[in-house]
Amino acid sequence: MNVTLHEAIDQDLPIAKNLVPYYVYDMSEHLGWPCTAEGKFDGCDELESYWQNDGRYAFMLRAGEELAGFALIRADHEEPDVDYSVGEFFVLRKFRGQGVGEQIARQLFDRFRGQWEVSQLAGNKPALAFWRKVISRYSGSNVEEQEGESPWGQMNVIRFQNN
Repeated sequence: MNVTLHEAIDQDLPIAKNLVPYYVYDMSEHLGWPCTAEGKFDGCDELESYWQNDGRYAFMLRAGEELAGFALIRADHEEPDVDYSVGEFFVLRKFRGQGVGEQIARQLFDRFRGQWEVSQLAGNKPALAFWRKVISRYSGSNVEEQEGESPWGQMNVIRFQNN
């Protein structure tokens, strides 16, 4: 399957906004998040900043000709020893388990060279397993893992260098 990463353009913002409820819904399975009283799953309040802010990059994912998800990358860190981090990463369920996510992650890592930080909410066990596997395959033993805190809860933080 041909898996590609495309820099998002202005017309992609409404598409990404349409995908966000699916992304949040998928995470709710592992994190216990409830839907709103109106029956919605909301989130990714900073989404638009990836279309407006230097140091933030939005990508749309494709598997063949079909939309497969989105990825948001940050290069605007307050921490001096981190060059890039994954802000959000979403692959539609239809494409999971087929290597799509790993191919996209590798394309992102190859595009941006430096010190990476990839964080997941500690309760999101599938995301943690995915990133551990992908980063280990990509960078070998050059991986550091630690726990951290965020406004959303306890995080698992994986760091690696790919210069």
